[in-house]
Amino acid sequence: MGAQNQSEFAFGPQADGVPPSRGGGPAHKPCNVYFALRPDERAAEQARRLAGELRRRFGLRERARPKRLLHVSLCHLGEWDEIPPSMLFDGLAAAAAVRMRPFRLTFRRAVSFRQGKPALVLRADEGRQEILALHAQLALALMNRGVSVRVQPKLEPHMTLLYDYRSVPETILAEPIAWMAKSFVLINSLTGEGRHVDIEEWPLLG
Repeated sequence: MGAQNQSEFAFGPQADGVPPSRGGGPAHKPCNVYFALRPDERAAEQARRLAGELRRRFGLRERARPKRLLHVSLCHLGEWDEIPPSMLFDGLAAAAAVRMRPFRLTFRRAVSFRQGKPALVLRADEGRQEILALHAQLALALMNRGVSVRVQPKLEPHMTLLYDYRSVPETILAEPIAWMAKSFVLINSLTGEGRHVDIEEWPLLG
C-alpha cells in the first residue's frame, strides 16, 4: 500500500491549479496533482472566446486562462515539493481501476464562485451525474489502496475560465459549450508557472 495522504474531492482552488495567493496566504507546493477531464479543441476555443466576452461585458480585469489549462477537476491527489513515488503509484493504479463509458458534457451557465480565490466558472449541466460517478470511483479506488480521501458532501462540477475579484451573476450562455468526454488525465499543475504536465491519460471504455 502507498503512503497515507490526506486528499479531498475538491472542485475549488486546490484542484484547479491556482497560483500562490498574492495576499500572503499559505504558500502552495510546486507540484499540485489531480485527476481531470479536458475539453476538446472546439470546446476549449469556445470557452476562450466566451471568457473574453464575459470580461468585456462585466469589466473583469484578470486574463482568461489559456486553452491548455482548461479542465474539469475530478479528484485532488495532493500538493508536494516533489511527487512521492508511492503516491504516484497509487494514483496510477486507482485510475486504471475506473470503468465508465464516454459521456457528453454540457455547460449552459457561467457564474462566479466565491470559494477560495474568486473564479468565473462554467457550471456543468448534462454529464453532471457522470462526473460525480467518475470521481466517486476514483475516491473508492484510492481508499482501497490506503489513501485517505476526504469526500466533500456538496460538489459542483465546473470548468474555471479565469480568476477575478469582481463578481459575475449567473449568466445563461447563448450557445452551450459541450464535448464528449472520452478520457481523463492525471495532471501535475506546476504552481506559479502557469503550466500543466500530463502524467498519464486513461480512455473511458465502460
